[in-house]
Amino acid sequence: MPSPFINETTKPLVALQGQRNGYIQLSTPTLITRYADLPPALFTAATAWAAALESLGAKKVYWLMLSEVEPHLHLHLYPNWYPRWADDTQRGTALFDARNNDPQPAWDGAATDALETWAATHNVHLL
Repeated sequence: MPSPFINETTKPLVALQGQRNGYIQLSTPTLITRYADLPPALFTAATAWAAALESLGAKKVYWLMLSEVEPHLHLHLYPNWYPRWADDTQRGTALFDARNNDPQPAWDGAATDALETWAATHNVHLL
């Protein structure tokens, strides 16, 4: 199965919107396996998305680059919202590991609007 990041697009960056409110995976549309080959625009866009999440109330935004399953380097931006919902007791990387577990806070209108604005501003193709 091909990577979801390698996509037919003319944009320099691609973002896969996850289930959790504000969570994205950010990458380039072409295969990159070396950190030295990552474009500065990726980090500029990631910083801007983290700032947008903070402005919406995220108390922390985790940046993770694991790239163990996919050889294609990609960045996970994972917001940690407060107050948390009642059943959420995860912290740190355990919170990331549970990103697809129920319950997850669903994307709200403010985060969706911010994502669309951010994508247009940073020339990101949303998947």
